Amino acid sequence: MIRKARPEDTDAIWEFLAPRRATSMFLSGNLTDHGINTEGQPKSNTVWVGIKKGRVKAVFGLTEYGYLVFEAGAFQANWTHTLREQMAGRKIRGMNGTWDQFTAVRDALGLGGTSGPFDVRQPHYHLRLEDLTVPAGDSELRDIRSIDLPLLRDWRFAANVEVMSVPETGESRAMAVRYADELLETDRGRLLWAGDTPVAMTAFNAETESCVQVGSVYTPPDQRRKGYARRAVALHLHQVRPKGVEEAILFAASQNAARAYEAIGFCQIGDYGVVDFSEPQIVATHAEVLT
Repeated sequence: MIRKARPEDTDAIWEFLAPRRATSMFLSGNLTDHGINTEGQPKSNTVWVGIKKGRVKAVFGLTEYGYLVFEAGAFQANWTHTLREQMAGRKIRGMNGTWDQFTAVRDALGLGGTSGPFDVRQPHYHLRLEDLTVPAGDSELRDIRSIDLPLLRDWRFAANVEVMSVPETGESRAMAVRYADELLETDRGRLLWAGDTPVAMTAFNAETESCVQVGSVYTPPDQRRKGYARRAVALHLHQVRPKGVEEAILFAASQNAARAYEAIGFCQIGDYGVVDFSEPQIVATHAEVLT
C-alpha cells in the first residue's frame, strides 16, 4: 500500500531512512530542511510512504518545484497502480535515485520513454570521513561572501551548461542566480583560493546531522588539472567533521572527477540515475494509461 504520509509517520520515516543515508540524501536533506508535507519553498515536500505489514518500506518525496526523490529499495510491482493514483496529475520536472530504484519508479510512473537534456547514469560514491585524505597545498578554502555572488552565478551557469546540457536561456541564468544566492544564505558553499585568485568551488547539496552530499564542484577551464577540485572537496569535508558529520556521498560526472574523488578516499558503491525532463511530465492514472 502507498498512501500520503501523516504527521504520526515521522518517526517511522526517519527510522527507515537512517540506515539508508548513502542512498537517500536528496530525500533526507529535503525532509531535514523542510519537514513532511510542507509548502512555500521550491524544496518543500509532499511525501508518500509505502507500507508493508504495518512498516514503512519506501518513502517518496515530490518537491514543490517538481523534483521526485525517493528511497524505494523494496518497490513492488503491485505498487505501480497505487503510486500512479497517488501522484496522478502531479507535475514532475525531474527525478533521481539509485539505479535500480530509479528505473523501477520511472517505469512505474510511465516515464521510462520520456527523456530530457540531462538523462544519465553516474557512479555513486561514499566516504567515511575517518578515511578522508586532504591533499597538500597552499590554496585556502574560504566562506562565500556577498561580493563573490557574481562569480558564483557565472560558475554555476557554466557548470549547468557543460555538465547538464542546460540551454543558455534567461530562465537557466535565473536558476543559477537562485542557486548561488541559496549557497550564501545556507552557508553550504565554499570557494578555494590560490592567493588572490578563486580557483574552484564546492558545496553540500543536502545535509543531515551525520551525512552530507557533495555537489556543485566546479573548476574553471584555465585552472583544471591542478588538483584544486579534490582539495576543495577535502577541505570542506575536513571542516565539518568536528561538527559530527561522519559520512559523505557524491556522484561523478566524468572519469576525471571520479579519479579526483577516489584520490581523497571515496569508494564507488553503485550507480545513480538522474533525469531532468525537457518539459514537466504530468503523471497519468493507471486507467488513463489503459485507454
